[in-house]
Amino acid sequence: MRNHLGRNNVPGGQVARSRTAVGYVRVSTDMQAFDRLSRSIKHFCELYETHFADGTKELVAIREAIRLDSALGRALVSILLVFAQMERESCGERVKEAIGHIRGNGYHFGKAPYGSKAVPSPENPRYRILVDDPEEQIILARIKSMIEARISYQKIATQCNAERIPSPQGASWTVSVIYNLSIRKGWHVCKPINQRPHSDEEVKLKMHELRDRGTTYQGIANILNELGYLPFKGRKFTESNVYQLMASTKETTILTPRKYCESLIQRTGSRPSYPQLAKLLGEAGYLTPRGNANWWPSQVQQLLLGRYEQFYSKPRGTPAESPDTV
Repeated sequence: MRNHLGRNNVPGGQVARSRTAVGYVRVSTDMQAFDRLSRSIKHFCELYETHFADGTKELVAIREAIRLDSALGRALVSILLVFAQMERESCGERVKEAIGHIRGNGYHFGKAPYGSKAVPSPENPRYRILVDDPEEQIILARIKSMIEARISYQKIATQCNAERIPSPQGASWTVSVIYNLSIRKGWHVCKPINQRPHSDEEVKLKMHELRDRGTTYQGIANILNELGYLPFKGRKFTESNVYQLMASTKETTILTPRKYCESLIQRTGSRPSYPQLAKLLGEAGYLTPRGNANWWPSQVQQLLLGRYEQFYSKPRGTPAESPDTV
């Protein structure tokens, strides 16, 4: 193992696989043991709990003769790791301050953005400044003209690859490369957000209601447009965005338990038995009115009769998720 190890340079699986036949793992003697195995207290604790806490394998520092099978050994390692983490963090702070000093004096640090190149500064050749790259500036001007002509990013990327123009990153031009470049240069014009008289939940409920009836995605888009529903951005719903929205929306986040059961009944064409519905409600994560995870068939019967509507004015009983924007 190398002498300078960061947090992720020593995968726990590699450490655990070495010398497992004899039941212990040796830490190389050319390192200062545990404080070089990991410089993060959290990372080392996760490594120990995952691979060595059960006692089948033992982690021993040969140079310091510290064993982790005793409370004293674990306490000593904790002290070493505190100073190791402090050393790592202080190194990061010094690097951050040095970069801030360079940029604060008007010099450049890091990779040159596309369209520019870094050259030594005339005042101080130790530092670099950015100047325009003539060849890349020509390519940027072409890309900008194509974006202004409303040519799609996919076609722009395809044309750049066909002309064998070197990509700013990666082996070839992609839609994401063109998009990120246009965002960085300020060429991308975002679609305005629509002012809508309805909420996202109402649109999602309508989508699932139409889908339960067997309506195609294109048909759902057409019906939503006819009824006056608007997407978050854009002029109208399309087949592709209806499909994406329904695929990313979990039914249990927008449907009450009763609506969920009715949706299952409508899709299957027949009503499952109360025990089957009780099992499905539990598997979906819905809670009973008293907050229990297990449903009884009699509770499902009362649920379908509408006796529990006051408990489910909003969908609840499911894990909280960030709502998808329609």
